[in-house]
Amino acid sequence: MRKIKFFALLMLVGLLSVSCNDMLDDNVNPDRGHDIEAKDGLPVVIYYAQQIVYDHSEYYAYFSQMLTTGGKSSVGAYSYKCEWEMLTMNRHPMWRRHFYDIGKNTVNLINNSQAINSPNYELIGRTIKLMSTQLTTDAFGDIPQSEAYLSVAPTYDTQASVYAWMMQECEDLIAMYENPAIVNNPDNQPLTVKEDRVYGGDLEKWKGLVYAVKARLLLRNIPNVDRSPAMCQKIIDAADAAINQWRKGDVFDYQGSREAWFGNEPRYYWDGGTGTQNAVWSVAQPVINSWESRGNLLGSAIPSKFFMVDLMGISKPDNEMTCGMFSAEGAHDGFANDPRCGLLMIARTGPASPSVANERIKMRYLENNIGMGTSYKIANYPNLYMGAYAGAADAYNPIFTMEELYFIKAEALYWMGNKTEACALAKEATQWNIQRHLDAFLRNYPNENYNANTDNKYPGNAVAGGKPGFQAAEYWEGQVTAFLDNEDYFRGTSSTPAVHKVTDRGNKHWYFNPSEFTLSDLMQQKYIAMYLQPEQWTDMRRYHYSNNRNHYGIGDNQEIIYPTLRRPYNLYSAYWIDGLTEDQKENTWIQRINYDPETEEKYNRAELERLGAYKNYKWLQEPMIWAHAYGEVTSLTQE
Repeated sequence: MRKIKFFALLMLVGLLSVSCNDMLDDNVNPDRGHDIEAKDGLPVVIYYAQQIVYDHSEYYAYFSQMLTTGGKSSVGAYSYKCEWEMLTMNRHPMWRRHFYDIGKNTVNLINNSQAINSPNYELIGRTIKLMSTQLTTDAFGDIPQSEAYLSVAPTYDTQASVYAWMMQECEDLIAMYENPAIVNNPDNQPLTVKEDRVYGGDLEKWKGLVYAVKARLLLRNIPNVDRSPAMCQKIIDAADAAINQWRKGDVFDYQGSREAWFGNEPRYYWDGGTGTQNAVWSVAQPVINSWESRGNLLGSAIPSKFFMVDLMGISKPDNEMTCGMFSAEGAHDGFANDPRCGLLMIARTGPASPSVANERIKMRYLENNIGMGTSYKIANYPNLYMGAYAGAADAYNPIFTMEELYFIKAEALYWMGNKTEACALAKEATQWNIQRHLDAFLRNYPNENYNANTDNKYPGNAVAGGKPGFQAAEYWEGQVTAFLDNEDYFRGTSSTPAVHKVTDRGNKHWYFNPSEFTLSDLMQQKYIAMYLQPEQWTDMRRYHYSNNRNHYGIGDNQEIIYPTLRRPYNLYSAYWIDGLTEDQKENTWIQRINYDPETEEKYNRAELERLGAYKNYKWLQEPMIWAHAYGEVTSLTQE
C-alpha cells in the first residue's frame, strides 16, 4: 500500500484515536517525517480540526471581552492577555495549525486518497481544510491559498479571492457528497471510530459540516455587504440543510455521551485519561510541545463586567457581592436573569465573613481587559471550567454547534423582517444551550448540597442547613422556564418553589418578547450561547463593535447592538492610539491578528511589506472585507 509522510509530531497526536494502551513504540526520529498509512493520517487531521477551533475560541474569549486576565503592565508572548501589545504578539498557534498541522497533512492525505482510490479520505480532509481556511482568513485577512504549500514564501491571496475559493469549494464538496459513485465507492476503505472519532466514517454526517460552514460564510454578507431578501434566503437554506443533515438517521453515539437535541453536531470526544487524553479546556490540558499547546489560563481568568453584569444579568454590580442564584431567605439577591451564570462559571467559596458562620460564595468580575493587579486572589473568583467542555470522561470539543445554526437562521430571518420567527428560534437555541451545560454540569458535579450560606453553589438535590432543597430537574426546569418567560424564580421558605413576575426590570433585560424583539437581543443571546466558541469576536466585528460610545448604529433604525461594550482599557498605547483624538480612540478597535512573526517575518517578509502589514499597527485596525461600512464592499467573492 502506498504510504505518505506526516510529521512525527503529528503522529503522536494522531494516536489519540486509540487508547493509551495502543500507543506504538516506533522509535522514530521526532525531528524528521516518516511514512505512515492514510488510515493513521486521518486521525491526525481530525484531531487538529478540533484543535484549531479551540485555538480560535481561546483567543476570542479575550478579544470579545468575555473574559479578562492577568497582568496590567507585562508585555510578552501572550500579550493579548496583558497589555494587548498586538503588533509583536507571537506564539499564537492558529496560523501554524492551519498551514502545517491541517493544511500540509491534508494535502498529503488527499494525494494518498486518490492514489489508493478511497475518496472518503479526501472528502473528510477537504471538509476540514475548508473550515480551517474560514477560521484562518477571518482571523488574519489576506492569507496564502493558491500557493500555500508550494514554498516557504508563498504569495498572499486577497481575502476576496479566498472567499471565492471557499464558496466554490462548498459547492464542489456538496456535489461530491451527493455523488453515489464517490460515497459508495467499493474501494473506500472502511472507517471506524478508531480513524474518525467524530462520525465513525459516516459521510452523510460530514456533509452537514459543509452546509454549516456554507451558512457561516454566507452570513458574512450581513449586515455590510448584502442584506437583500435573496441573500437572507440563501443563508436560511444553507442553515436548514445543515440542521436537517444532523437530524437525519440515528444519533452517532460515542461512549454514550450524545444528547438527542444536538443531533449529529460534530464533536471531538475525549477519553478523560492522562496526558494527551485530556480535554483541551480541562485543567490538565494536553501538552505536546512548547507551542502546540498552552495552558488556556481559564483557571486564572475572570469574567468581564460586560459579560457578568450587562449580559448574564447579575443584579448587584459590586465586585464584593455575595450571591447565590437567589438568597436562602427568598429575597431576590443574586443573579437577576440568566441561569447559565452558575453553569458556565461555577461559584467558588470566597473569604469568610465575620457575620456569617460559614464561608460565602463569591462571583466577582473585572472591568473589561484591565488586567489583574497584585492583590488578585484566584479563590475569590468563579471557576470557569464547566462540565460540557472540561469533564473528566465525557468532555468534548464542538467543531460546530447546533445553536450557532439556529442563531444564523434567526439573524437572516430578522433581516428579512420576520422578527416573530427570529425570536422563537433564538429562544429555542438559548433553551437548549442552557440544557447543554446543565446536562454536563449534573454529570460532573452530582449530588452537591444547597445550604443557607452556599445557596446554589451547585444545582444539587439534597436538603441541608435547614433550608429546602429541590431535585435538580425540578429546580432547573422552573428556573429556566422563568428566565425564558420573563419571570423571577426563587426558592422561598417552603418546599415549593415560588415564581413571581419581574417588577424591577420590566423588559429591559428580557430577550424574548416577540413584539419588542430587537437585533441587539438576538446578538447578545448568541454571544452568550457561543461561550468558548470562535464566533463572538467575528460577530462583534461584523457589527462594528456597536455601542453607546462609538454610536455606530446598524440598519435603517440605527440600532445599537452591544450598548454597554467598552473598548479594552489596556491596548498598548505606545503605538495603538498614537496621534488619535479622544473620539478616534473610542472608535479604534482590534480588527485582525498580526501574522506570525516567528514564521512570516522570517521567511516571507517581502509579502508582509507588499501588504503593508510588516510592523504596521494600522494594519491591525483594517476591517475584514465583510466588516467594511455598508456599501463599500458589494461582493465577498470578487476582487
